[in-house]
Amino acid sequence: MADTLAHTRSVPELIAKLFRDLTDLFRKEGELVRAELSEKVTQLQVGVGKIAAGGITLLVALIVLADALVVAVAELIGTVEVSDNNTGWAALIVGGVFAAIGAFLVRSGTTDLHVDNLTPDRTAQQMRRDGELAKEQLR
Repeated sequence: MADTLAHTRSVPELIAKLFRDLTDLFRKEGELVRAELSEKVTQLQVGVGKIAAGGITLLVALIVLADALVVAVAELIGTVEVSDNNTGWAALIVGGVFAAIGAFLVRSGTTDLHVDNLTPDRTAQQMRRDGELAKEQLR
């Protein structure tokens, strides 16, 4: 059927249709680029948020660990009595947990911000395929 339609159209009509189709293709590719870049900006914002949350969590961990160190050193030199409910060890454990969570968040955030994760790969691949298809159609 396409062959029948092609034979009934004139060359100027076919060229006009080709330009309309190409214009449509480039417009849709532009929309695809915008959509994927919007996705990448959201990923960037999430990554920055993770790094900020990780930094705050690490700051809390540093405060707790510093408190634990003060209590542990005080117990070591004997100025604080050792009791059954030893708060130094509890603070050390809590600080360690906060440090692990903070380190995870910072690492995860920096991974999200890696340049390879922010390039619009799907759009570039689709544009390559469209270019190859257009070349084949012109032959």
